[in-house]
Amino acid sequence: MYQLIVSGAPVFFSLALLVPSHAAAAENDEIAVLRRMLGELKAENRKLSERLSALEGGTSVQRAAPHRRATPVATAATPAATVVKSVLPAEASAGALPAPDLSEAGPKRALAERVTDLEIAWAAQENATRQIIGDTLKKTGPQINSFLSLSGVVEGIASRTNDFNGPTRENLALGTAELDFDVKLSDWLTGAVVLHFDNGSGAIFPTGNSPVFTGVPGTGVDRFTLDRTHILVGDLMQFPIAARFGVETLHFGTSTGVARLDTLSIGTPLTTEVFENRQTAGGLEFAWPTPPLRPLPAPVVVPKVSPLVVAPAVQQIARWLGYAPPPQRPFQPLPVRPPLEPAPFYGSVVAYRGSDSILPNRTKIDDYNTSLGFRTNGHCGLPYEQLTSSFACPWTVDFHVDYDTSVFESRFLHSAYLPFLSQIGRVPGVAASVKSSFGPFAVVGEVNAALRSATFLDGTGIPKHMIPMTWQFSLAYQFDWNPWVTEIGAQGDFISIGYSGSKDMAGVTLFQAGVPTRIGFVPQNRLFLTAGEWVMDGLKVAVEYSANWDYSTNVGGTGKLAHGAFGLLQLNF
Repeated sequence: MYQLIVSGAPVFFSLALLVPSHAAAAENDEIAVLRRMLGELKAENRKLSERLSALEGGTSVQRAAPHRRATPVATAATPAATVVKSVLPAEASAGALPAPDLSEAGPKRALAERVTDLEIAWAAQENATRQIIGDTLKKTGPQINSFLSLSGVVEGIASRTNDFNGPTRENLALGTAELDFDVKLSDWLTGAVVLHFDNGSGAIFPTGNSPVFTGVPGTGVDRFTLDRTHILVGDLMQFPIAARFGVETLHFGTSTGVARLDTLSIGTPLTTEVFENRQTAGGLEFAWPTPPLRPLPAPVVVPKVSPLVVAPAVQQIARWLGYAPPPQRPFQPLPVRPPLEPAPFYGSVVAYRGSDSILPNRTKIDDYNTSLGFRTNGHCGLPYEQLTSSFACPWTVDFHVDYDTSVFESRFLHSAYLPFLSQIGRVPGVAASVKSSFGPFAVVGEVNAALRSATFLDGTGIPKHMIPMTWQFSLAYQFDWNPWVTEIGAQGDFISIGYSGSKDMAGVTLFQAGVPTRIGFVPQNRLFLTAGEWVMDGLKVAVEYSANWDYSTNVGGTGKLAHGAFGLLQLNF
């Protein structure tokens, strides 16, 4: 027994030594883990301290830099702005960045919180820098070089319409694709070239492949064609007469050949549809009296009209979906210089060679177009700052009368009545129109008519006598309006109603492939109800309801009413 105890003593002694060693090893592992965690925390704090030092150091340098003195810019001497405002450069006019907390309480805040606040401020600084660079580049505008600038429009239209004799149709089409090149070699020599997209299926100059089956038209070939161009020699702000030549829409009513500038509606009023006349013409323009030489008006800070419906709704939906826009520095709008007042009286006299379809074998340039207008404006004797709630001031009026020796040279009348033009001959016409604005309202009125009856035999041999006439009236309202708005419907939200009518335009009968067909007609009345919004600079969306009333059956119409709904997406650049 004694020997057994003696022999086992070393074993028990070894176990006694082993137990403390395992405990010590476990304690060493825990200490190593704690040391590693402490090292990681120190490294993280070191990185945060470095970021904090970099951010605070960079901001301190900016805060220590001398500020530029604000340059006072007087507003125009005209009533358009009578208050002197202090306008800063783009860099200085921006809202100040959130400054770091350099007080004694600053270091007591959580390090991560201080770093987060400074990183937000730094992101805002970077975004503001990008905005400054972008604004600087925008100052060049559409300039390609010192003489040439580019602009244009792309327009998509969705529609659901029915006509007087067919089913309801839905369509999605490219309404307009246009490139405008404006040339200005000097104040005395300017010009323009406008290219327009054409799908090749128009009646004026169709292009396309040959039909595969008889009676089935071929597919049109897309192309860009010359839509308008002109050369202008002279400066009506310095001299009362200028010479002009080009392919343009002649002055007759409110049409200028650019539908988006003529009306706020998506559709076309009957005055433009019937009487728009595009020709190669040359002549003289005048404006009198020539404005006296005077200093340029002082720049004015014009308040911006904000979108109220679509853009805010899209922004709200985007935030609901988790989008968080980056912080941005608020910028004051840059001052713009108001244009000089043009001469009140203006007009033009141009000549063009009409169609041989009206006067066969003509050898002379014997068709003419003349125009005489008067324009004026006022502000009710009050500074613009006192007109922010006015419904009548400031106001503008532009009235002009136009004369053309042959109204059947218009695109519609020429193509629709082509088989009868040799019988009709030359029919002169006159147009009177007025464009006016009163506060947030814009009003347009127009009457176009032939001066004598057009007499001919239709396809059935029945004598026809017609004096084509159209008229229109439209009223528009600008939301979020301010007195410095110069064009209603060119920004923000707007609504418009347009009503146009025609007389003696019920059409005539022509046999086509042995079948009597009604041609040369337009609705007797047309109504447009339009609402639109510029959701951002250069992008407009609009919706429109239209109604067309046909002539009664007693004069060759159907007596029916056709409805239509339209949606527009327009990009301007």
